[in-house]
Amino acid sequence: MVPPSALVACNIYVTAAASHSSTLLSLLRRAQVQCRQHRLQGGVAEDEATHSNNDVSANDRVSPVALVHAYADIPYGRSSFHLAGSPRCVADVASALICNALSEIEFNDSKSARHPFVGLVDHVSVMPLAHSMDNGPNVEEAASAACNIGKQISKTNLTSVHYYGRACPNNTTLATVRRERTSFFHCGARGDSANVGTQTDATGDNQSTKPPTAMLKGDTTIGTPAQFVENFNIRLTSNVSFNQAKTLTQYLRGRNLETKGFGVPGVEALTLPYVRCPSEGGRVYEVACNLTNPTEGGVKQVRTQLDKWIEMQKQQFSDEVDENSGSVFNFHYFVEDAYPVGTTEKQCLEVLSGKGFGINIGTSSSKSFWDEYDKVILNNFEAFLKQN
Repeated sequence: MVPPSALVACNIYVTAAASHSSTLLSLLRRAQVQCRQHRLQGGVAEDEATHSNNDVSANDRVSPVALVHAYADIPYGRSSFHLAGSPRCVADVASALICNALSEIEFNDSKSARHPFVGLVDHVSVMPLAHSMDNGPNVEEAASAACNIGKQISKTNLTSVHYYGRACPNNTTLATVRRERTSFFHCGARGDSANVGTQTDATGDNQSTKPPTAMLKGDTTIGTPAQFVENFNIRLTSNVSFNQAKTLTQYLRGRNLETKGFGVPGVEALTLPYVRCPSEGGRVYEVACNLTNPTEGGVKQVRTQLDKWIEMQKQQFSDEVDENSGSVFNFHYFVEDAYPVGTTEKQCLEVLSGKGFGINIGTSSSKSFWDEYDKVILNNFEAFLKQN
């Protein structure tokens, strides 16, 4: 095992879901095997990774790497893999997973996703993990791991790599990289690329158009934010127009707290379209949120602000509502789903210390923690891929 002196988390987003289930499950299995090999090479006997009642900050050692979570977001046609551990081990497992995805998954540009994207492996984020209050996150270690991953996947000659944040010499933001070096804000969603060029990004700036990359599997943005970032999606119904969706985005953005008196601390929000078949509502919108300060502006605060926005929308319909129909304009009239994507810092640290973040591992002494944990992650991912 390794000391928790420099731990990182890595999120990998792939533009593929149900139609590539077999390959995605194979990618997950191989990544889990690779994690196990790293644990064994690092001196981690399977029986050592047992439950602990102590906080991570009090532990002497943690596992060198783990595949913490895997998720398939079927409405968006994308999947994600979430790693945590030492920078070297995380970079090794992430690089292999990404290279395998690039070589094994067919990518048909405009027909591959219902959600804005720039390539098959759309986005890779490597973030520092703060393991204690006394010793904060090592951003440089995370940035180095991101650059190492970028170098490895560049060797495939299948994707153009664009760095952002601390992994970029100029510390360029992800929004700027997407705007200036990729077609993210121009591609829109499947079958609708011509109508999205005037959207605004998380900074509120109008977007320039950028031609798609010549690489076979598109572009990959990879970088390192200054701290661990959580993600939260709010998928709106077809009852909500683009202009309405933008009001929710504004209502959530943390930068509006000082100037407009509303928002959630640390939240970066972006209005994005995605396309479904007409019977499912056709073109609809989501508000994608980065929670850069989850302690003060976490999921709970975002949900509270969302509820306030819904009350505001209901008031606007007050003239059309009588006592018998007021219940029509409830939460689900406006919101199809609102949910976190990926992991939290606490989850990553708990898994690395052998806790499992709430998963019932079982009590059989013949099965190791990691055997059971990997099985649960695999089964969950398979269930996600089968959802309608």
